[in-house]
Amino acid sequence: APMAGWAMTPASLRKVCVENDGYAHAPELNDVLHLHRKGIAEIENLEPYVGLKTIYLESNSVDTLEGLLHLSLLRCLYMAKNALTDVEGAVRLKALVTLDISENHVDSLEGLRGHPSLATLVAAGNRLADVDAIDALRACPSLTSLDLSDNKLRDANVVEFLTSEDAQLADRLALLKFRGNPAVGETKSYRKTVVSRMRSLNYLDDAPVFPKDRRLAKAWARGGVEEEREERRRIFEDEQKHRERQQKNFEEMVSNAKCDAAAREKAGEATKPNPYRFMSDSAAAEARLMMEENVPEWRIEEMRAQETFPWQVQARREAEEREAEAREAEAKAARAEAEEQARAARRSAEALANAERDAERARVAEAISASITDETLKQMVAEQVRESLSLSRSVPVAVPMADDGQTPGIHVAAVAEEEETQISTSSGNPFPPLDAFAAELAHRADPG
Repeated sequence: APMAGWAMTPASLRKVCVENDGYAHAPELNDVLHLHRKGIAEIENLEPYVGLKTIYLESNSVDTLEGLLHLSLLRCLYMAKNALTDVEGAVRLKALVTLDISENHVDSLEGLRGHPSLATLVAAGNRLADVDAIDALRACPSLTSLDLSDNKLRDANVVEFLTSEDAQLADRLALLKFRGNPAVGETKSYRKTVVSRMRSLNYLDDAPVFPKDRRLAKAWARGGVEEEREERRRIFEDEQKHRERQQKNFEEMVSNAKCDAAAREKAGEATKPNPYRFMSDSAAAEARLMMEENVPEWRIEEMRAQETFPWQVQARREAEEREAEAREAEAKAARAEAEEQARAARRSAEALANAERDAERARVAEAISASITDETLKQMVAEQVRESLSLSRSVPVAVPMADDGQTPGIHVAAVAEEEETQISTSSGNPFPPLDAFAAELAHRADPG
């Protein structure tokens, strides 16, 4: 039995963690906390439990949300059958997705105005009485499921508010529970009115909303009962045509299968039926393992859970090979790029070295040029002229050896001596003085 006046001390919270297989000595690691039916009157000592995502606090005596508002990760809060009179501060729980405050004493939902992530709100069995009490819901952009059943909502304007374009709930709500409010009896054809106006609604009170229901409700909204009756006839005709199309498609499928079987039989092909022809590829593969390879069903379930079917293993292996090839291609491209960068660096270094050598040569040539005077130039030119003249006079001549006999008709030494004599006599002095020649060259090199 629940203990009356149970206090939320650090020790008692650790005990709850142990009882529910939680982390007693690391409270920040707990994501669920079970505190229902303990007679709690005040929420306290939850500061270390910063990782909580779900808290069960049903059937206690809590009258305020203080003590929970620091839980920034809290997604689900169950506080049915407590003593809440409002939901002040709930908007600070930014991560909250589900809030159950049913069977409390809440008379206003203003504390939820502007909540960014609240998707499901269960506020059945409270003291909500008019539009002002629920007006904050228009500012909850993520709200898709709303339970306001068994409240004190009397005015038919509440239904108008929930289904109006201005409140924007008609386009967001997929589930609405509103039974048990006096406003249901005040609204003419309540279900048809709500269904015809709320375009996203899939469930109203205790019954789903089918496409057929929506068509009939919209027809009623357009033209009353007569239009609804006409729409019902059109729905019947559409359903009849749909059944006829299905029957025709089935007959065509059977006829095509028979023709195909007859053609294969005529061609001498085996016509063994394929029991897996209507299955998906994966389902057919699993069925073959079970029926043809005698793999037990429990093993099939295990392989499905672990994704270790042969084709799944093969697909993973191929994916790994593709990834390895991609990594190898990337590494190869990186190596090629590094080599190209190294070559570019070497070319740059060589160009720099060549430029430095050329500059050094230019500096040496400039220094040598600056050190050479006119007198030095004259001496160098004269020396080169003397060397050329001495080379030109040292013409090799064939000299007969003592043991050689005279060769009839060829007298090389005589011919050479004769030509030298002719040159001397024809030109007088064939070689001018060297000093005059050097001076002439120096004058031409530097006319100034």
